[in-house]
Amino acid sequence: MHIKQLECFVNLAETLSYSRTAELLYITQPTVTHQINTLEDELRLKLFIRTKRKVELTPAGVSFYNDMKDILTRTNIAIAKAKNYAKDFDSNLSIGYEGNTEVKYLPNILSSFKEKFPHIHMYLKIADFKEKRHLFTNHNFDFIFTVKESIEDLSDICYEELFIGKFVCVLPKDHPLAFNSIIRIDNLKNQSLILLDPLKSPSEMTRVQKNIQTQCPMSAVYFSDGPLISYAMIKGRLGIAVMPDFVCPKDPELSFIPIDINDSISYGIAWHKNNKQDHIKGFVNITKQIYKN
Repeated sequence: MHIKQLECFVNLAETLSYSRTAELLYITQPTVTHQINTLEDELRLKLFIRTKRKVELTPAGVSFYNDMKDILTRTNIAIAKAKNYAKDFDSNLSIGYEGNTEVKYLPNILSSFKEKFPHIHMYLKIADFKEKRHLFTNHNFDFIFTVKESIEDLSDICYEELFIGKFVCVLPKDHPLAFNSIIRIDNLKNQSLILLDPLKSPSEMTRVQKNIQTQCPMSAVYFSDGPLISYAMIKGRLGIAVMPDFVCPKDPELSFIPIDINDSISYGIAWHKNNKQDHIKGFVNITKQIYKN
């Protein structure tokens, strides 16, 4: 079993498409088939069910994917670090982030950091909050951008708040509620609601959503994997969404109305307390300054 086999397996498990996997890895489709067949032969396991219409993971494949995804990530990080130590870099900085919230400011942060610490190699990886927390706990990430409540139970962690987020209702501009200056929970009763998947959301989000569902028992509920999918569902007239304001990219077709609830979310960066290297402190100070401005 080697890295190319694992890369093929993980990508195929995520895309469930041989052609798409080949495109992502810049190899031919027969090569993907060969790598998967060889891996299954070595493991003596059937990892995929293949028909003319679709590709599916077997129960054994699901179990293998859940473990191998993390191992492959750590392997790639280790290889990158080893290669960079052989070049002109003195150290590495690995950063975990989730999406729109950080991408808005990352270019300026990275540019300023690179100017001040030119001999530090940076590794960035996008991950959902569960994977991000797991990799951070295992010291695969030096920094993560995160909501505070997601890491409060971890020991030997430093946290710097960057901003406080509030909840908003996202809805089409021609929706009757779009003309409100604020939306109350009572306004959501009997509305079809689009909520973020609780299995992929931090506890703060899950708690707010559960409270809304409790107070709006007659509302139909749709769950989405993230803000962009939520936007498609809103524009498709499936319902209106409730989300933290900082995960909502602007869209000219949608309105963003504050919700009258007391809950808020602290968002910031976390790092390991025992990591006292100068570039760690430098990254914190640069990030704070850019978010402040």
